[in-house]
Amino acid sequence: MDALLRELPVHQGLARVFAEVGHDGFWRALVDTLRLLVPLDNALVAVMRAGRVPRLLIDFDSKGSATEHDELADYSAGMYLLDPFYQVACAGIADGLHSLESVAADQFQQSEYYLSYFQPVVGGDELQFMLNMDGAVLGLSLGRSTRFTLEEQGRLLCVRDWVLAAIRRHVQLLPALAPTGEAAAGDLASLLDRFDARLTVREIETARLILQGFSSKAIAQQMGISPETVKVHRRNLYQKLNVNGHGELFALVLQPR
Repeated sequence: MDALLRELPVHQGLARVFAEVGHDGFWRALVDTLRLLVPLDNALVAVMRAGRVPRLLIDFDSKGSATEHDELADYSAGMYLLDPFYQVACAGIADGLHSLESVAADQFQQSEYYLSYFQPVVGGDELQFMLNMDGAVLGLSLGRSTRFTLEEQGRLLCVRDWVLAAIRRHVQLLPALAPTGEAAAGDLASLLDRFDARLTVREIETARLILQGFSSKAIAQQMGISPETVKVHRRNLYQKLNVNGHGELFALVLQPR
């Protein structure tokens, strides 16, 4: 009986979630209930589709209140291109609860994107409930300044199935998430082309992987070349773009002006 009483707020939260399926209060009820299981600093709902800029549906701050999307304008303007969850959504990923560690590059937390954008906006760690629907992936992002422990991830895994089922039913009761109104997405290659640096295909691929936070060893494995060749590509693209390192490359290509 004591255990049931301790879980009473969660059961009450579940009742609110299911009562709000198909209504405007659904996302707030869902985030508030998940917060009873695991402390959160923020939450964001987005629709990610290959070739399209992600559509940000709703953003919650640490108090569970909906905030304006203006603070995420940089994300829609191009930062999404380095978002590991956007990348795997476009490449194809199974429905489920996914951790940042499972989808990000090996040195993502040392990347300029993580240090100057991801950490201030999302926090130190992120989990996402991801659901494939009609050619797109709907992601419920859960962000926090501190890392999610294995125990906390386990709690969310225990509720994963009903969370995904509730989201799916909620979306089914709303107008279809068609691509209409979503801006066509660019890519890092097109951003690099702006500088007329005449980068080779290999140099562009190296730049993309550097910006995503891959180490030279990981880049070599992805491209099927030696680490020494990666160093040559890195040196050449830095020279052509007149930058001195990863930080300047990030600022040149993606940092808002």
